[in-house]
Amino acid sequence: MNPWLDKHMPAPMAAPETAELRTARVRLIVALVALGAMTAFWPAIAGRVALGVVVGLAVFIAVQGIFWIRAKNQADDDYLMSRMTEDDADDLP
Repeated sequence: MNPWLDKHMPAPMAAPETAELRTARVRLIVALVALGAMTAFWPAIAGRVALGVVVGLAVFIAVQGIFWIRAKNQADDDYLMSRMTEDDADDLP
């Protein structure tokens, strides 16, 4: 990270990315790109199979997205809380 930004930022922006989180993020990106490509070329590929693939991708994106967001938020919270000192804990509501 940029040393100036690291010095002036009171807390890290996010936890270091684990292999599992990175894999989930890449899966989401690939699924979104595939859905976008299918949408862009829909007139050429329209049919029952294409419709099933689009619906399947949409469901996969929704489910994977929910799990990835929850895991990422939990990792960020755990990382930020692990860096707290006793003085910082006094300021929590």
